[in-house]
Amino acid sequence: MGVASKGKTLEKRLYQARIIATIIHAYKTGRNILVELDAGMGKRIISYLLSKHLKEERILIITPSQASLRDTVNTFLELYKIEGVKKDEIGWISAGTPSFKRRRILEEKRIVIATPISLANVLRRYPNLINNFQLVIINEVDKAVRRVSEETEESEEAILMSAKTYSPDRIKALRKLRLTYPWNELCKLFPKNACIIGMSGTLRDFHAVKTKEGIVFKPEIDTIIESLFPKDKELDIITMDDLIRRTDAGIYIIRNLTVIRRVKVEDEKVEKILNSLSEEIEETAEKIMTKYKELFPEKDIERIEKAIPVLPESSPLRYKLMRLALVRKFVEASIPDHYKRFLLRSGTKRIIERRTGEKIQDLIPNESSKVNVLIEIAKNWIERGEKVVILTSYIRVAKRIREKLVKAGLENIYLITGRTINKGAILSKFKSDEKPGILILTPVGERDIDLSDVGIIIIHDVISTVKTMYQRIKRGRRCFVIILHYGGHEEKKVLKLLERMQKKYPWSIRIEN
Repeated sequence: MGVASKGKTLEKRLYQARIIATIIHAYKTGRNILVELDAGMGKRIISYLLSKHLKEERILIITPSQASLRDTVNTFLELYKIEGVKKDEIGWISAGTPSFKRRRILEEKRIVIATPISLANVLRRYPNLINNFQLVIINEVDKAVRRVSEETEESEEAILMSAKTYSPDRIKALRKLRLTYPWNELCKLFPKNACIIGMSGTLRDFHAVKTKEGIVFKPEIDTIIESLFPKDKELDIITMDDLIRRTDAGIYIIRNLTVIRRVKVEDEKVEKILNSLSEEIEETAEKIMTKYKELFPEKDIERIEKAIPVLPESSPLRYKLMRLALVRKFVEASIPDHYKRFLLRSGTKRIIERRTGEKIQDLIPNESSKVNVLIEIAKNWIERGEKVVILTSYIRVAKRIREKLVKAGLENIYLITGRTINKGAILSKFKSDEKPGILILTPVGERDIDLSDVGIIIIHDVISTVKTMYQRIKRGRRCFVIILHYGGHEEKKVLKLLERMQKKYPWSIRIEN
């Protein structure tokens, strides 16, 4: 929940009181506000307390996903019960809400919680329904920013269209915008007199933007301010640095301390494959920098890999770099049964055999060393009586891990992926079970899930985006995190990732050597 309850009252925290007071002041003085608040420090609690202080105002809370919406609604309902408050004032709009109810909820309820897509679907037909809200809270506001975009002229007109009505040209144009759909349209419907409140714990990352001067890496917070918030109103910003310096936030940060340790998986064959792919990727990136030098004022191979989507679609070098990067990702994050077919393709096979001097069939392992190490770690923690969470990128890897855990005689194993229908029920069962258990999550399955009572999170594979990895690590609270990696390229990636994470989000993590 983010805040412990004592008896039947909420624990009072100074930093939350300061945030609420600042938001109320911003609302009363006609300003907007952006709040940086780390994971586990009570964004949902702040929304609830704000609704208590502003008893007459209508509040719209936009939360990024179905899982986040469910947790926000449950937080409100639980606090209503604790404090003996009537819950008639609240309504929520999600994918399962019938269309006729959505309109009525927006018309009648004082507090409305919605996902961006569900809200856009209602406003497409009834755009004026948003005008009666005095406060609009955007939770995890950074998720509105596209990772790679172009600096383009955007219309000020608010037009919400359904995916079915978009032309191919319109879809292509949307992919270039700095905000993701539907935020690029939704923000134009915000009531002019409403106080817009953005909250996130990860506002310190950069995204690639193609400009007239070339591809630049721009702070996401700048894009949020420029593109999401109305330009004709002042914006106040609360940072974690402010809260730590001026309030009791530091006390609660220590409570959420996450200890991170990386574990190197020894596999000589896999390292040879990864090193050969990395060498070819670097050569291809050098060629791209030479051919498209006007796009890359800074010669940085890592940045080129991140900016691949804005390269000309007809470029063979773009295609080659994307293909090689994807194959390397498969080798690092998947299992031999999955990635070997990509390695056996003539082009990739030729590259690896030329660079290693060995036959590709002799290099592909029979099974994943990384999965085997992961199984042993999970077994050890279960024997200690702890709950274990495993994060992995691919569904087939998640299923293989589950098979091996079952074969090892372990019980209480739960799996949640993007295809899981009853995600909420499975998650509740895992959380409420008093026995040690293992929860396996893929990225779509893990999205916006809070796991406050686990002993360890095991990360099977990483991505190079600091913000996303920090969010994955902070799924747990006060827990231990192990990151598995092979040597060579993946080890360098993990070291660089942890170094950047420590600099950008230093509040509640400790990295062990």
